[in-house]
Amino acid sequence: MAEVVLQNVSKSYDKTSIIRDVSLTVKDQEFVVLVGPSGCGKSTLLRMIAGLESITDGTIAIEGRVVNDVPPKDRDIAMVFQNYALYPHMSVFENMAFGLRMRHVSKAEVDAKVKEAARILDLEHLLERKPKQLSGGQRQRVALGRSIVRNPKVFLMDEPLSNLDAKLRVQMRTEIAALHKRLNATTIYVTHDQVEAMTMGDRIVILNRGQIQQVDTPLRVYQDPANMFVAGFVGQMNFLTGLLEGKQLRLGDGLLLDLPDGLKANAETMQGRAVVLGCRPEHWLTMDAPESGQSFEISPERVEMLGSEQMLHFSLNKQSLVARWPSDLSVAEGQPLTIKLETNKALLFDAATEERIV
Repeated sequence: MAEVVLQNVSKSYDKTSIIRDVSLTVKDQEFVVLVGPSGCGKSTLLRMIAGLESITDGTIAIEGRVVNDVPPKDRDIAMVFQNYALYPHMSVFENMAFGLRMRHVSKAEVDAKVKEAARILDLEHLLERKPKQLSGGQRQRVALGRSIVRNPKVFLMDEPLSNLDAKLRVQMRTEIAALHKRLNATTIYVTHDQVEAMTMGDRIVILNRGQIQQVDTPLRVYQDPANMFVAGFVGQMNFLTGLLEGKQLRLGDGLLLDLPDGLKANAETMQGRAVVLGCRPEHWLTMDAPESGQSFEISPERVEMLGSEQMLHFSLNKQSLVARWPSDLSVAEGQPLTIKLETNKALLFDAATEERIV
């Protein structure tokens, strides 16, 4: 397997910039997930690594070799696509063997590699079937098997689970994560699903408008987002805009929020400045919770029951917020309720730049 290094990579179509000055190192045997909203450039970036898209500026290196001008077939990568791309007239065995045969691999080696991949992916009993006789999950495993048999330096996966139903996606992401650990393969995985990114990646790369917003482990990205975009995209976050006054945040209409000690030092240098306080839905607590916090009177405008929990939608100073609430506590829409905010978990962002202050 190999390290993949992108240095100041850009991509433009005419005067439209798609990827802007992206630098990223994917370590040998690492599982890195590119995640972001539709149109952010993640699939384009993956296709540039694969050689399916040319780059406008910068360099891409695989295992220390710059591959800017190297055709896809000579980059020693394997790509798994969203639509499986299986040959409908070929059996599972033939689909998995096709790439090897095109490279004139011996019949004995083809047979051995396909059967080993089928064993790993639990496809041994399906080798004679055609794609139309397979479920969506089985077809995706065949597409994975076609990549595995080649034993490439790098696996590239472009939203491979997006065509599956919710239950099967959960199963398949577990299988892909386990497969990565078994093969110790350098893998770059593209998704727009933050849950896939959080549960599968060693590190995740958050993209927006063709630029990297943050690169870190899933937990650190969730707990320490670099800016408001990351905070709102990776896990739900509430945002409250206000003005700093002394050691408090004025939210308007006489509503003041006491800042915790961790935020006060920064607040002293930003008096009168518009800032945004960010808090997760789980940071809103019942009044009998042992954690300290500031209490607020609310009236839920909508209650979503999810079984193990319920989501309360409410407003403070005309700003929409969401709280995660225990499902065994009865809450009715419009019913007054006192809750408290665990302020020591809150974050501050600059309202103008949307960058993290603390």
